[in-house]
Amino acid sequence: MGTPFERPVGRTPQELATELRGLAGVDWETVWNGPPLPGKGLDMWCAQFGWTPTQFEYVLNVRTDTGGDWVLEALGGSWAPVQEVSHWVWGGAATTPEGNPQLLDEAERVWPLYRDAASSVLGEPAWDGAWDSDSFPDELGKYAVPNPEVRRREKRPYRIAYWELAASAGVLASLTVTPALGTADGSDAGAVNMRLRIYPGLMKDGRR
Repeated sequence: MGTPFERPVGRTPQELATELRGLAGVDWETVWNGPPLPGKGLDMWCAQFGWTPTQFEYVLNVRTDTGGDWVLEALGGSWAPVQEVSHWVWGGAATTPEGNPQLLDEAERVWPLYRDAASSVLGEPAWDGAWDSDSFPDELGKYAVPNPEVRRREKRPYRIAYWELAASAGVLASLTVTPALGTADGSDAGAVNMRLRIYPGLMKDGRR
C-alpha cells in the first residue's frame, strides 16, 4: 500500500497524458532494481528520471517535473525490488449509499476521457473492458486479477484497460477504476478511485 499523500482527485485527462509522456525515456529495469536509501544517492537516482523524492517511509513517493505524484511500491515496505509505480488520477465519493449509483455513473462517464488520453500516448490498449466482461483476462503480468466471483460481486475493478509498453519489453501499464467496498452493493456510502499502474509483466520464458 502507498503511504499517505493528498490524492489528486481531479487530475485532468490532459495532465494524465502529460505524465505518461514524461515517462517515455525511463529505464524501467533500473526502476525495478530499486533506489538507494535516502540521502544524496537517492536524490541522484531520482534525478535521472526527472523525479524529486517527497516521502520515503516504507515506500518512496516522488514528484515528477510535470507535477504528478507517484508511488514506488516495494514488497513488505522494503526498497527493492520495486513492484510497481502508481499514480492516483481521479476520484469521487458519495455522501450516502443512495448516491452510489450516480457515483458509478460518473465513473462510467469520465472513463473514456482518461482511457483515450492514455491511449494518445501509449497506443490502443491490449484490452479494455468492464467488471462484467466475459473476456476479462485471467492475468495481467504481475497485477493481481480478482477471481471472477469477487470481481462480479464487488464490481472491482469497475473498468480496466492495459497496455504493453512499446520499446519496454515486459512492462505493462494499467488504468483502473476501483470502487471501495460497500459501493457496489449499497451497504455504505461509496467511493471510487482511478489509478494508473506501471509494473513488470512476464517475459515469454516466464521471467520478470
